[in-house]
Amino acid sequence: MSTINKTFLRVLLAIACCIALAFSLLPQAEAAMRADVVTGKVTLNGQVIDNKNAKYPLLTYSNITYFPMTYQLSRFMGVETDWNNAAKSLNITAGGAQSAYVAETGKAQRGSVAVTPASYKISVNGAQINNKEEKYPIFNYNGITYFPLTWAYAVDSFGWSYQWDAENGLRIDTTTAPARVPTAPDTGNAALDKALTILNNKYATGGKYRGMLEGGGKKTSFDAALDVSSTPDVTTVKFTAEPFPFFDNGVSYFANYYAVKGGLASDEQIGISGNSPELGDVGYPIYAEVAVWAENSYIGKCFLDCQFTGARSKHITDFKRTAAAGSAETWTLHVSYAEDSFTGYTAELSVDTAKSVVTQIVIRTANYTLTMTPA
Repeated sequence: MSTINKTFLRVLLAIACCIALAFSLLPQAEAAMRADVVTGKVTLNGQVIDNKNAKYPLLTYSNITYFPMTYQLSRFMGVETDWNNAAKSLNITAGGAQSAYVAETGKAQRGSVAVTPASYKISVNGAQINNKEEKYPIFNYNGITYFPLTWAYAVDSFGWSYQWDAENGLRIDTTTAPARVPTAPDTGNAALDKALTILNNKYATGGKYRGMLEGGGKKTSFDAALDVSSTPDVTTVKFTAEPFPFFDNGVSYFANYYAVKGGLASDEQIGISGNSPELGDVGYPIYAEVAVWAENSYIGKCFLDCQFTGARSKHITDFKRTAAAGSAETWTLHVSYAEDSFTGYTAELSVDTAKSVVTQIVIRTANYTLTMTPA
């Protein structure tokens, strides 16, 4: 073989190696998800679904039935969807008004189909989910969002009737769902409701704070955080602080809001965690220590209670805008909140309405003042 040919082969081999290396460095595409067109009997609100001739058929993934969130079928199920194009987010809410069934027919589809997990932000009944971590993720097929009819969503979160047997197949009745709980604050004052909406949105997304607790002749500075986690049936808001100033050997507070009771629009169930020298971090109250630090403990719970979604705004018994400069304003709120033999607190809420941010919350009880500034 001539020297020229050998040189040419070496060049070709080098080019091939470079191409192979380049492809190996490219991110690998995830394996496509597959779902199956439902062949069994499905009855929704007494209507047997004709899946053989459906333009958007019911699908199954991992043995769970998914329904297409078309305009017609969603309204029939009493489910509303709100797409925010700017935020690239989808809010799914059940318990709305229901309309008559409208069949959407199209080319018959059978067998297995490729589906794509939804990559945008999704909230279900006000609770944001991490779709990447969901066992039964919300996905897209044929340009339509598909929602999983799991027990956790259908029964625990939405309050639907859910039955299955071999003879009758899957039967879901959404008319059993409780009426939707209003989520917008309603104090009768539009300006205050706007400020409270900013507060509620901050609460629902959590975040870090710089805190100061004053009282009993002491001042304690601390770093704090609200961590919000959700499942289809409960949203938990955890309030941690370092150092923890609200009772001796404290670790955190946590508030549970249950979906069937209205989620963040319902009154929470507050618990506390303490640190036992013998057991470490324990998820139950250390009652003796909390009793000694009663008002300290209460004012910490007041901060965890300080959001007014929906009917919770009725806990505000009196209010006044005490400062306003441009888009910055401060409201003084008198709040009815009975816990630990205490009955209420005063909160000063400062917001910037142009930026839609909370700038400070100051909570006062008889002998203590708690200042919380978003970090």
